[in-house]
Amino acid sequence: MEDNAQLTFVDAVRLGFREWRNIDGRASRRAFWFWFLFTVLASAVVSTIDSVLSPASTLEIPEDVSTLTGDQIRMILDTTMNESLWTFSTLVMIWLFVPTLTVTIRRFRDVGSPVWLAWAVHLIGPISLAVLLWLGYESADLIDAGVSEVNAGDLLTLALSMLVITLANVAAFIVWVVVAARPARTTELR
Repeated sequence: MEDNAQLTFVDAVRLGFREWRNIDGRASRRAFWFWFLFTVLASAVVSTIDSVLSPASTLEIPEDVSTLTGDQIRMILDTTMNESLWTFSTLVMIWLFVPTLTVTIRRFRDVGSPVWLAWAVHLIGPISLAVLLWLGYESADLIDAGVSEVNAGDLLTLALSMLVITLANVAAFIVWVVVAARPARTTELR
């Protein structure tokens, strides 16, 4: 392991790639936060490149959202998916997913948190994205059926489920940051 006091940004990035499949051991705060900074910077750079190479289309959403049809909701979801998933930034984030997961696992181990928590906070994003998309298409189907007293409760349940999933993502991110910011259990990696 690199001497933490001498670990530079470049060293931390090299270490993150070199240890990309290592879930044993520990990661210092410095190594973790430099890796985190690298992923944020990489995301910003590739997102900027994506926005220059393929600017987003303009979605026409009515001012009165109560007039949205199921087809319009599906079109919004499809357009968003096509313009968000099939990008260079998505490829880079997929490429960085495993190294980020492993450095998170090592950091959580360093502070004494359970490894399952590192998995949970890291995987909630991709899983909840799939669930949110499914709920979006389900709401479009319910709207196509016509909003009535029969399915109004189902629509409310879908909307509340989407809110809960979004809040779970925010909570997972907060847990991730708080745990990663804690000092190491031992003084060897502080």
